[in-house]
Amino acid sequence: MTLPACVRQVPVAKSVPVVVEIRDTPPAELLRCPVAPLGYPADAEATMPASVRAATIRMATALRDSRDQLLRLIGWHDASACKDAAR
Repeated sequence: MTLPACVRQVPVAKSVPVVVEIRDTPPAELLRCPVAPLGYPADAEATMPASVRAATIRMATALRDSRDQLLRLIGWHDASACKDAAR
């Protein structure tokens, strides 16, 4: 049980927005929208060992995450860029 007279009141600082101006425009090749790679063909079959399948999943996940991060960065710099890039 806490008694109201025993509670220590700590003042809370108000948050202040911070604005950082970007002085330089990144090179054009860094603002180019990435092309999504094609996946495996739908009519193909393969048997992979579990370790190869796990490695393929790790690489595909890393590629997806990097592409998403790049799209967000390009969108942050230019909100109208990469609008038609499939996610």
